[in-house]
Amino acid sequence: MKMLWRLLLVALFALALWPEFPRYQAEWRLYDANFRVAQALRMSQSAARSSAADADRAALSQVTLAETLAAQAAAALPGDPRAVLTQSIALIMIRRGADAVALLEAAINAGERPEFTINLGRARTTLGDEAGANAAYLRTAWASPQAIVTLPRAMREDLQHQVERLDAQLRAGQLSAPPLRDAAPSPK
Repeated sequence: MKMLWRLLLVALFALALWPEFPRYQAEWRLYDANFRVAQALRMSQSAARSSAADADRAALSQVTLAETLAAQAAAALPGDPRAVLTQSIALIMIRRGADAVALLEAAINAGERPEFTINLGRARTTLGDEAGANAAYLRTAWASPQAIVTLPRAMREDLQHQVERLDAQLRAGQLSAPPLRDAAPSPK
């Protein structure tokens, strides 16, 4: 009789946790995607040092799989910024900048985060949109000055000067809105 009660207790416990299994599965996919992105970065660095094309192809394969896993995790974890961030990084790494821009803009519209805007700048860079990339970088530097250190050194000083100029305008009451994350359209 004791055994029957134990089995019933285990069955009830499993039944109570059943709705959480898809979330656990998504968390493992996200973990695997992050691991594969990190592994691909290490492989790319190794390939760059040794000029090994095989390592570069293997890295691309890892990132492509990471993007798929992150997309699956994002679908199962709606609103979770980690999945969107990992997927956007993978998309940037495999040169699918337009897809990364679309993903990041939707995520930013739901809730702006500096890691999204900085990756938006990186995605726009892959598309050759320098003005859009610079606007996203400036928005990031304005919102989170600590994020500037993740950019190339050549960009940091100019961004820091722009942020200081905007701060001075804000203190003088001349700034009506924060910098836009999109480049201003050029007059036609």
